[in-house]
Amino acid sequence: MAMTARALVRRPTTVGQPKQERRPSLVEVPRRRRTARVVVLGVVVLAVLMVGAVVVQTYVARLQLTVDSLDRGIRAAHEEYDVLRRERAELRAPGRLAEQATLLGMVPADQTEFVQFDATVIGAVQRTGLTPTVHGEVTADDVFGGYARVKAQTGGAP
Repeated sequence: MAMTARALVRRPTTVGQPKQERRPSLVEVPRRRRTARVVVLGVVVLAVLMVGAVVVQTYVARLQLTVDSLDRGIRAAHEEYDVLRRERAELRAPGRLAEQATLLGMVPADQTEFVQFDATVIGAVQRTGLTPTVHGEVTADDVFGGYARVKAQTGGAP
């Protein structure tokens, strides 16, 4: 076995440059794992969803309180309406009306009489929209009396 001599090759160095020392060996570095980032992102998303759920539930609870308040008001109005209907029925009862009429000096009628009107008179009254007087005449006081009463109640406002 003959050994052949290898020529030594040196790198040329420039004057004034320090001599390079031995190069460090390369080591494989494991890849950075992204699991920590994914976990942090997941926690942030979950926290945002939970805060959103709390906000929605709070809003729903506030609306429910409003609905409950309105329901109580409706129930109270229905009860008041029923009370007023009972009072009205009692006030309009025929027995009570007869009793009040007697206290005022009224007596039951002995006989009834129907009054016949001519159709032209009825038509004329309906066209005017006014209620006729006892004699069937419509006067200027009847026409403007209602207007004056309304103006007096409203203080002259239109």
